Amino acid sequence: MRDCYLPSGRMVIMNLAHSATDAQLPNEASAIWESVLKYAPTYLDKNRAYSHQPGFQCAVGVNGELIGAFSGGYAHLGAKTRLKNDHLFRVASHSKTFTATAIMLLREDGLLNLEDQVGQLLPELSNSDIARVNVRELLSHSGGIIRDSENADFWALGRPFPKDKELLEIAGHAKILEPNEHFKYTNIGYGILGLIIETSSGQSFEQFITERIIDPLGLANTGTDIDANTSNLAAGYGPLVHAGSDYALAARAEITHINTGALAAATGIYSTATDLVTYFGSHLMGSEPSVLTDDSKRLMQQRAEESGAPGRSYGLGFILQKIQGRETFGHSGGYPGHITRTWAVPQTSVVLSMLTNAVDGQATSWGESLFALAALAEQSTPDSYTGITQEALERFTGRFAALWGVQDVVLLGGKLFQIDPTSAVDAKNTVPLEFVDENTLKSVDPNGFGGYGEKVHFEFDDSGASAFRGPGGMRFVREKDFALPALVQPATDDETNT
Repeated sequence: MRDCYLPSGRMVIMNLAHSATDAQLPNEASAIWESVLKYAPTYLDKNRAYSHQPGFQCAVGVNGELIGAFSGGYAHLGAKTRLKNDHLFRVASHSKTFTATAIMLLREDGLLNLEDQVGQLLPELSNSDIARVNVRELLSHSGGIIRDSENADFWALGRPFPKDKELLEIAGHAKILEPNEHFKYTNIGYGILGLIIETSSGQSFEQFITERIIDPLGLANTGTDIDANTSNLAAGYGPLVHAGSDYALAARAEITHINTGALAAATGIYSTATDLVTYFGSHLMGSEPSVLTDDSKRLMQQRAEESGAPGRSYGLGFILQKIQGRETFGHSGGYPGHITRTWAVPQTSVVLSMLTNAVDGQATSWGESLFALAALAEQSTPDSYTGITQEALERFTGRFAALWGVQDVVLLGGKLFQIDPTSAVDAKNTVPLEFVDENTLKSVDPNGFGGYGEKVHFEFDDSGASAFRGPGGMRFVREKDFALPALVQPATDDETNT
């Protein structure tokens, strides 16, 4: 069971021959992602079950329009409550993007400058070792400030998150490096930005974020920390490694949600995938509605620091990296029990948000797999598809099983692909199946260890494709019809204990 919003009557599959670096018109990007979203829910739910993950929530927007939102798995394992699109997630370091947006609003209001120093804006820190760190350096993690303090057990629920007084005490001796010496990610630095927002605006962090960002953008399911609305939070769960010797999904430990105190500006925000698509979409140039000028958006999205992690840099509040050959801005989030990731792609105006509810949640890898599916949809259409209708191609699709695993035959961008739903999607090494005739496809997978050049023969019944044989000659049957061969014996108790 999944909670899905996938617009009907708008599915248009186009034969596109663009490379991953070509510009796209919004209608082309929409067609590609509508194709992906037709398959993505079943792909993710199979992958979730296979990897013993509790649940996920996903949304995709193009050019300011939500084109799909869906959820799978469980919001609460014990009660077997299915996860829905309106369940809330602690989106953790996504909060930094809200804080950075607030700082840019105060800059636009003329209430601060990016070169203003901490000691000028917060008198309590005027004699501290970070007094000369400026706002720009805080935003880009260039200030050399300690990440979380010398005792950060609040991340492991060993003690409460710091309040304002403790945050100022930590900040008073927070210098680890000289400013601009090396990228140094810091939650303490963003906590300090939260205090600067309050001092400069004369409002609480919650009031300012709500009145200037959340309400204008209509983010009905977003807030700054645990409040009266968070009764609908999806439960968070510990890692599978702590789920007993059998590593069973039901044995995952549920983690209590707690208030993030003075670090709300770094990690306190809660939201939904749908709200995050709206919010990050507002940061695309020329978008409406928007709370910032395009000038401020450009400053935030410019590369300020190389992170030291391959392929990832940082702007002013945004992680910057390439996905499938295209530049993105966005952020990840790691909160006890929830792992989250959102990307915005300026070149295509696509925004994708993926939220998961376990410490070892696969938000990043699952989101990257959806981008890989989109890259497959963009691949050139083989000549063998000329004149073949979508209806004729859809006959081949389905989920099939054999002793060696499960294979999906999927229609993406008007082309058929063979995909393992239990693995990450590899866009670089996956190519379309060739169309041979109404019952036959052919593998042109360049991996010579597979069935390169061999035909794939399909069987059909009233429900569509019921089985196929090849490449490699092995017969796969519709998954629901699959049974283990008689020669396969269940493991005995003695065998399972060795």
